[in-house]
Amino acid sequence: MEKVDLVLAGAEGVVENGGLINKVGTYQLAIVAKAAKKPFYALAESFKFVRLYPLSQYDLPTHRADLLAFKDSEPTKDWAARLVATNPMLDYTPPELITLLFTDLGVMTPSGVSDELIKFYLD
Repeated sequence: MEKVDLVLAGAEGVVENGGLINKVGTYQLAIVAKAAKKPFYALAESFKFVRLYPLSQYDLPTHRADLLAFKDSEPTKDWAARLVATNPMLDYTPPELITLLFTDLGVMTPSGVSDELIKFYLD
């Protein structure tokens, strides 16, 4: 990271508080950028602004509580066949890790996203 000047990331979605929903790994990249004192910029079109307010990774609609769960409690020889395994495809990057958002509406801070969403839904 010492050779990096800044970090750019796209977004699958931008939520009301200015956080990002993106492919797994974006959150970790933002944490590393913050630790290295490098700016983290997000690039997204305004049609990706969504009315969703997650507080953590577990508030995303794709999170499942039964991530690794057995369907029943009976012991069986074929336990691997009964194991339900899913991997999250998306993660949530909180707005405090994002320096600026570059959008088709202009450059804005993460807190400016909620103002734009209000404009979208009031007009």
